[in-house]
Amino acid sequence: MSTFPGFSNPSPRTIFLVRHGETEGNSDDKAQGHFDAPLTERGRIQTEAVAKRLSKTKFDAVYSSDLQRAVDTAETIAELVTGLEIQTRAGLREVHFGSYEDMRWSEVREADPELHQRWTDWKSRINVKFPNGESPFETRQRVSATANEIVENHPEENSTILIVGHTGSLQPLFAHLLNLSTTEQWRFHFDNTSVTKLTEHPFAPNGWRADLVNDTNHLNGLNSHG
Repeated sequence: MSTFPGFSNPSPRTIFLVRHGETEGNSDDKAQGHFDAPLTERGRIQTEAVAKRLSKTKFDAVYSSDLQRAVDTAETIAELVTGLEIQTRAGLREVHFGSYEDMRWSEVREADPELHQRWTDWKSRINVKFPNGESPFETRQRVSATANEIVENHPEENSTILIVGHTGSLQPLFAHLLNLSTTEQWRFHFDNTSVTKLTEHPFAPNGWRADLVNDTNHLNGLNSHG
């Protein structure tokens, strides 16, 4: 008999969030968005390190953004850890920066100082819609819908799910599962190949709590770019 009255979830599920390895856009401080940037050599080393770190974790499913930097990271982990087929989702993509993709943020500031100023202000950022792109509000909607789909796909007790994405998709996914506002999501940063662990609350099925956030101990002194 449980010693906790109302104990309703003895076999909680677990979700691991991993950001992709470094790209040149990360090191050059670019607005990458949906631009399909490859991993750098450092990025590949980072993905191997995170794969080794997760090597003893038994995953039941692996999901990834369909952008190559995320897929390459997920494949490295899957080859060493799971052997599972990677399920890609466009809904896990980075924010779509539209006409400003693959531009340095300093260039975005010069091209559109008013938009850049609104982007750097958390109060106005949520509704900043990039030309031919999307706003963080729209990103939150598509990421939340994808997160709901993934969770619903795995109702089994003790399921462990790996999701590989981007800062701009992991922030809203993290906030959605923890029932945080879009503004609050920007208080959390995800470094390249960082590991974040969410566990379903033992007293509340479909309620999630953070056990680990943005952990990069596996990089062993390597500097990853934000």
